[in-house]
Amino acid sequence: MGKAKEKVTGKNQKKVMEKGENVSRRGFIKGVGASLLAMQGLDMIVREARAAVLTDRLTIEPDKYDAYPDWFPIWEDIEKIAKKEGAVNVTAWGAPSAKHHFLQVCRDFEKKYGIKAGYFHGDWFAAQQKVLNDRKLGRLKGGDIDCIFLWGKPFANLLEGDGVWEVPALLIIPNGRKVPYRAEMGRFVHDMVPTYGTFVPHVQWQLHYLYNKKKYTRDQVPATVDGVLEWAKKHPGEFTYCDPHKGGSGHTWIMQLIYSITGGYEKYAFKPFTLDKTKNWHILWDYLNELAKYMYQPGIYPQGNKATAQLFEAGEVNFIPMWDTMMSDDIKAGSCDPGIVGMFVPEPALASPCDGFTIPFNAAHKAAALLFLNYITSPEVQKQMVETIGSLPVVTEAWDLVSEEEKNMPYHPYKNLFEWRDLGTIYARHGKYMFHMMTEWIDKVAKRKA
Repeated sequence: MGKAKEKVTGKNQKKVMEKGENVSRRGFIKGVGASLLAMQGLDMIVREARAAVLTDRLTIEPDKYDAYPDWFPIWEDIEKIAKKEGAVNVTAWGAPSAKHHFLQVCRDFEKKYGIKAGYFHGDWFAAQQKVLNDRKLGRLKGGDIDCIFLWGKPFANLLEGDGVWEVPALLIIPNGRKVPYRAEMGRFVHDMVPTYGTFVPHVQWQLHYLYNKKKYTRDQVPATVDGVLEWAKKHPGEFTYCDPHKGGSGHTWIMQLIYSITGGYEKYAFKPFTLDKTKNWHILWDYLNELAKYMYQPGIYPQGNKATAQLFEAGEVNFIPMWDTMMSDDIKAGSCDPGIVGMFVPEPALASPCDGFTIPFNAAHKAAALLFLNYITSPEVQKQMVETIGSLPVVTEAWDLVSEEEKNMPYHPYKNLFEWRDLGTIYARHGKYMFHMMTEWIDKVAKRKA
């Protein structure tokens, strides 16, 4: 492990500041500490801010290893341990394109590092339950899963069930710095569940409004999240959404509808789940039950994203909420005419969940897991993910590597990803309210006659 060349004491902390030497923001906070901040007061903070110089190095790589104490993890040491472990076991889920992506990533990782990368493509619930069962049985070491791909609710289940290795992986891996510093992008919370750095986002799925642009122009379809009902009344049978239990395009749209008509985003965003906030959800159920009367085959909900997309591609419906990755899959497979695909994000926004990986508490190859998570957060792998799956990278700079052909696909309506993402409006789902809605939807909507 690296050793500090010089111990920083309270005396030379003060001496450095009194000499007025330029100290970077991170160096100031690390070297000076809270006690000196209190002693120097506001004037010192102002002088430090003026002196701070943000270099490129500070934005792309950790501090020099010789600045770390003996007990601190050094990335070079983690790489060495990972190679000694010799294996990493990854589990994920998703469409065939997602399976292809993860298999390719595992093959490339194994080729690059000489570490055997096993991949299992299954469902999130089974993988989550396997880890939680290990915890209940006291199997504290030698777990079968090293990296597990999750969305918000199963991540919350795993975290609350002591199934997560509570080490801030995102802060340890060098490429973690490339993930945007905004809450909606999964850096601090995942579907509003605090991550404590244990979650590494990998893909940003973007939900859009999808319309048949051979039949309608953009200004002829709803421009807002909650404008669907009035449009459906004027165009009966042309809109549908999937059963929320069978596809995220259904439950993610309804979660955004909850924000829009039951109190606004601020009512729910980054706050704990409480039943009290669902007391006025009769507004939601009234909206959805009224909408059901004008939907495609009232009372029947497509069983999944794929089924909903197929209705659109067959001309049975002309307006639906749909994922970018689903249209990518079907256009590339030749089952969808790209000429009919009009996609956009309505006002104020549709949620952009950033699913990713965590390391289970009893992972057998924890160092290799960290190395794998760093690898999949590299711009090169993020670029590959965009071109294979058709969704968005969590590392914005990867967009510059994406081919112009891919960028110009109709499921990518935004061309300047930095401006759209880092400066625009992005909403996050609240996994717990969404899961509560999915449970209530069965009795409040599905079992009621249209």
